[in-house]
Amino acid sequence: MRPVLIQIGELAIPSYGIMLVISFLVALLFVKRAALKHNISPATIENLAFYLMLGVIIGGRIFYIIFHWAQYEDNILDVLAIWKGGMMFFGGFIGAILASILYIRKEKIPFLTIADLVAPAIALGHFFTRIGCFLNGCCFGSPSTLPWAVKFPKECVAGCSPVGDYPLHPTQIYSSLFGLALFFFLQNRLSRPHRMGEIFSLYLVFYGIFRFGIDFVRYYEDLGNFWINQIIALGLAIVGVIIFLKAAHSKN
Repeated sequence: MRPVLIQIGELAIPSYGIMLVISFLVALLFVKRAALKHNISPATIENLAFYLMLGVIIGGRIFYIIFHWAQYEDNILDVLAIWKGGMMFFGGFIGAILASILYIRKEKIPFLTIADLVAPAIALGHFFTRIGCFLNGCCFGSPSTLPWAVKFPKECVAGCSPVGDYPLHPTQIYSSLFGLALFFFLQNRLSRPHRMGEIFSLYLVFYGIFRFGIDFVRYYEDLGNFWINQIIALGLAIVGVIIFLKAAHSKN
């Protein structure tokens, strides 16, 4: 594991932060290219990206702090240290949706049109950010005897956890590979004729089901967090099914 990817003297550049930036820039490139086919200007997408990033950071961080308060109660300033990791995807996802709605209402663009364009990019973001999680040693799995189970070093979050003495499911890698596969699937559907909301709905359904399943092999010290994530994951899948059915019966 390499929590710090680049060390230049006293300057330490964390792996998670680098992968987060890479995921944002690559996703932005894909969305801007896709938006041109819908007569949406690159400037609009760049402005939207700013709002999305704010929503992801604020929402993801708030949710993580709420459910991991014990990590911060003795050092409150670490709340601001997002470069050390500590984001909850569902919090970032909700924050991004709220932020995007605020922006696109002003631009008078249908939410589902933008959501369809962004959905493959979100999946691609999973690919990069979960690699960052693996390098950082966070978001790890439960003990496993499988040949690809990973023994994390003591200096990372996984290694110093209650299960750190055992090989663990590399749930970060599972999630990363799933994100890459989902990206190619959604990107292919986006390039074909589709109804408004269809691509976004497929993302919600497939990711919701995947997240529900993988949480059974992901380590949770607090089972309350496990159940919350399971409920949210199922909720996303159900919302996705509803959007898909509405899109299938629409005339657009």
